[in-house]
Amino acid sequence: MKAMALRAPISLDQLAMEDRRDPGEPGPGEIRVALHGSSLNFHDLGVATGRMPAADGRIPLADGAGIVEAIGPGVTDFAMGDMVVSCFFPDWQDGAPTIGDFSRTPGDGIDGFAQEVVVLPATAFTHAPKGYDAVEAATITTAGLTAWRALVVDGGIKAGDTVLLLGTGGVSIWALQLARLMGATVAITSSSGEKLERARDLGATFTLNYREQQDWGRVVRDLSLIHI
Repeated sequence: MKAMALRAPISLDQLAMEDRRDPGEPGPGEIRVALHGSSLNFHDLGVATGRMPAADGRIPLADGAGIVEAIGPGVTDFAMGDMVVSCFFPDWQDGAPTIGDFSRTPGDGIDGFAQEVVVLPATAFTHAPKGYDAVEAATITTAGLTAWRALVVDGGIKAGDTVLLLGTGGVSIWALQLARLMGATVAITSSSGEKLERARDLGATFTLNYREQQDWGRVVRDLSLIHI
């Protein structure tokens, strides 16, 4: 089985493809997943560059999605052929947070999804949304849920609100789409005119290049007041 691994001293120069033993068949409560998509996040960059310490030989990437190839005894939530996506905190099923660090986060404290196949507890995955391919589904785990929590769980967003998004990274682009679906007006900043044009296509009302518009905060405030 092919896998990408980080070797000490960890840096991008120490990221290389390796042959790893196939994980075999799933045991009780486990599923075997053939991985077909992943996404890149700032967290992954931090691990791969050594800014966030990781063990020698760590397989990176926190997000992964693919097809269930086999299910172990006792697994009832999945069937062979299901499209699934990974969980950023695989041991946190519900309720209040059960862990306050990344010691059990794939691609950081444990091996991630830059590999062909994994066998993991079924609780490490959830069903991918219908109609999503593996790459699209893999963007949900880190960026999508971060945006959802900020807007919905913590922010209590509602129709008619104005949302300011800083930058055009994965979290911001997810937040842009979620905010528009919920009836909010979106202002977004970037240093790239091309990215701002794309943001307008996705529904942003106000776009500002923060390198060209140094007082972008005041401009956003004034534009939002005018819009109201």
